[in-house]
Amino acid sequence: MTEETFDDETIDELETFFREAIARILEREDSEAFLAWVRQEAADRLPRLFERLPDEAARRSSASELGRALWSSVPLPGNGFRSRPLPEPERNDPCPCGSGLKYKKCCAPWAAEVPSFDPEGIWRLVVEALPLEQVEALGQSGRVPRHLVGDLATSFLDDGDPERALALVQPMFDRSDRLDDRDAAALNAFLEAHDHLDLLEEKAAAVERLAKSLKPALRAVLWENQVRAHAVEGELDEAWAALEKARQDDPESAALGPLEVSLLMSEGRTAEAGERARFFRERFRREPGMITEVGMEFLDKVAADPEAAQLEFSLGEEVKDGILRLQELLARLPAPAATYEIQRIGDSGAGRLAPPAALQRAEEGWDQAFFGAVPELDSDGDEENDEDDELDPWSEEDAARWLAYLLDEPAALDSVEILEDLAHSVSELGLDRYPFLDRRLLKPVLDRGLAAVRQALAAHPGITRLPDNAEPNGSALALIVAAAIQAERLGEPDRGRELRQWLDVLDPGGVEEGEEIP
Repeated sequence: MTEETFDDETIDELETFFREAIARILEREDSEAFLAWVRQEAADRLPRLFERLPDEAARRSSASELGRALWSSVPLPGNGFRSRPLPEPERNDPCPCGSGLKYKKCCAPWAAEVPSFDPEGIWRLVVEALPLEQVEALGQSGRVPRHLVGDLATSFLDDGDPERALALVQPMFDRSDRLDDRDAAALNAFLEAHDHLDLLEEKAAAVERLAKSLKPALRAVLWENQVRAHAVEGELDEAWAALEKARQDDPESAALGPLEVSLLMSEGRTAEAGERARFFRERFRREPGMITEVGMEFLDKVAADPEAAQLEFSLGEEVKDGILRLQELLARLPAPAATYEIQRIGDSGAGRLAPPAALQRAEEGWDQAFFGAVPELDSDGDEENDEDDELDPWSEEDAARWLAYLLDEPAALDSVEILEDLAHSVSELGLDRYPFLDRRLLKPVLDRGLAAVRQALAAHPGITRLPDNAEPNGSALALIVAAAIQAERLGEPDRGRELRQWLDVLDPGGVEEGEEIP
């Protein structure tokens, strides 16, 4: 019955049993009642563990030793959060299990088979079982090993229990002059718990106080946390200022490299982020062990492909993969397969683009994927409009959905309406932050839209105008406007001039110089 033989299901049973057992110990702090409960319940609660034992006597002995070992490992609130170990019986003493046999003839042979208890695991279950006021008393007692406090608090944050995390570490920062860089995890948990609980004023006051009392190496951790907090709020000037303070307090901190690269990416300085990531990566390769595995993976990713890392950093891995695959799809797609019909309007050479049935079906699927559920209709049959429900096409869930639709239905990329939605979304994403998308994604989208319009006009030589007020002409004209503006942005004035002249033919007087995308 050694730990090396435990499978995952047995470990799960043990964790569940230990959780209830520790709760019972803390509830009554009565060793006799607890041991009686273990002897009665252990075999039923731990079937995978006890079924390996040869007979009922072995199961009774193992349960007794398991209970004794567990009781002796648990810190008790009534004993100042110290354990109260049971005395070890001598070999010839009556066995504590009550069998009437000598210890050496009863439970002693099974003592070595009892699983060892991880101190961090025991402390975690204790903190988990205590009421919050007792968790704070535990923190004040200083009985939790110092190297465990931060890790325990972090685990409670990860499990969505910031109140318990804060109750555990709060007392440490009431006497912060005693702390040093060994308490970095506790400090981060302390600050992040305030964020989770929306205690922003309290956090600001704590930061101001701690900045005056912490030793420099630990104060650097405070500023590093502030870098992340300001960056999340988009306060990049403040984030850079905090980074400089961290660098002054601990210029050798391994966190500085990934933080600097993250801030460069937040500002859209993608190429510079790649250069700095390569610099820091080489530094840490010469000094292994300084940086965490996660930090090194981040630097590796940015150094290898800063543009892909920029997308993943901001939009998530699934969206990043979708954008890169869409770029590849647009690069290899042939000319639009579906040609628009053009319905003549009067006798003036004007016409209305009319998508074939295949494109109409693609547009219906796109509306579902891009805009979400079909809008509800009011009593007059009109779409209900909730002005507060603004579309965010780049939320991770929504972007992953419509990107997947385009990748599964590439024929949808023949539709000028879909291409206009896509072009507008890419532009809205912020080409100042993702300048590489301008040429790699937006330009292929616009070029494909222009090709679809030219193809339709070539098939209907009698049509020379596409009035803006006849949909989906507006989408076609918007694509031309966007392409003209982009040409000027990319330093292609001749192309921009040509597109504006074409636009004047299709919709005379429709666009002024420098006009933004509608």
